Amino acid sequence: MQTYKKFKAYILVNLFFQTSLFLNSCGTEEEYFELKEKDQIPIRLLSAIKISKSSKTNISSLIYSSGLGFPVSQMKYDVQIWEITYETIYKGSNTIASGRAFIPLGNREEFSYLAFGHGTITANKDAPSELSIANIETFVYVAMASTGFITVVPDFIGFGSSKEIMHPYYVEETSALAVIDGLRAVRELMNQEEIRSDAELYLSGFSEGGYVAMATHKYIEEQGLEYFNLKASFPACGGYDMKGVRDFFFDQQIYECPYFMAYIAESYRSYYDIDTSWASQIFNEPFAKRVINIFDGISDGSQINSQLNDTVAVLISANFLSNPDDKKFSKISDLFEQNSLLDWIPKIPIYLCHGDADITIPYQNSVDTYDAFLALGGSPETITLTAFEGADHYTAVIPYLENFLNIMIELEGY
Repeated sequence: MQTYKKFKAYILVNLFFQTSLFLNSCGTEEEYFELKEKDQIPIRLLSAIKISKSSKTNISSLIYSSGLGFPVSQMKYDVQIWEITYETIYKGSNTIASGRAFIPLGNREEFSYLAFGHGTITANKDAPSELSIANIETFVYVAMASTGFITVVPDFIGFGSSKEIMHPYYVEETSALAVIDGLRAVRELMNQEEIRSDAELYLSGFSEGGYVAMATHKYIEEQGLEYFNLKASFPACGGYDMKGVRDFFFDQQIYECPYFMAYIAESYRSYYDIDTSWASQIFNEPFAKRVINIFDGISDGSQINSQLNDTVAVLISANFLSNPDDKKFSKISDLFEQNSLLDWIPKIPIYLCHGDADITIPYQNSVDTYDAFLALGGSPETITLTAFEGADHYTAVIPYLENFLNIMIELEGY
């Protein structure tokens, strides 16, 4: 009940936010520059547009009025919003990605970095760089930055400036690189703007963003990241064990978000250049033909769901449903295995979070991930799992945001 009340408050603050937060913004006063000289290593930032600014007074007032458990006393900085484009790697080649950076302004010796991964979207209009300045998600990012974190929110490949590409949903490497290169780009922007930042970095994200946060954490531990020092990550409600996600889906008679499984399948088909006939091995008709073209960047999840079927046995082919690990499905199974995140040991603190009533991406997936890390030799002092009692995939959002933001502030010693 507590979570539900907070969720209602979260919606109500959106109405207030749209009329008041950016009354003193400078959304029409754009500052634009484009980097043309390729003389920095690594080159990532391509362009940046200064789109809005909000005051710490407005931010604190709205947080207080909302009833959210954000630390109002820590909202110490005005925030400047930038829209950025930058280079990253997709399937071995350079491509242009986009996102937003939320920059705290004020008297502080140095600011730390926070990268946040948004949840699953299918429509380009829902990408962070496409959202209205008055959108509630934008407000959350502004609030994070106001506590003193340079907050980087990538669109992910397939949205924003890369919207012509099929989004590589739950693909490990490209998910991590979109964040890594976004961080590099924003560090260049800080240098351009002569805003002092330190090397300390935090990673967070919810749902797909939780998976992306963990993939990025893994990348940094295994390959390193120049100019940054990862302090902790906070992945929430993600599907880190992809076979576990598949098996949970197959165990259901009715599944409320059938587009999730179609999204994964079509993402893998597109990213790994698999023939379209692959869809008929996974889906029954007419859905096998539909999934190839259904992710058009315009339709949102509910619209895509309406073109599928939430009865699993109607949507998924009987052969695949009954024996997904059969040799004839090995290419499919191998990709679920390949993009799972269970084959490493986090040595930098990782704070897993999940609602224990989640039936979209099950809580058990985080439990299995936690257990796998410990079985490989991970330390329970480094790897923790917090369950939000009674929270599902949607009502877990607010306690998660409150939880990780307060832990970060404590770790920073604010």
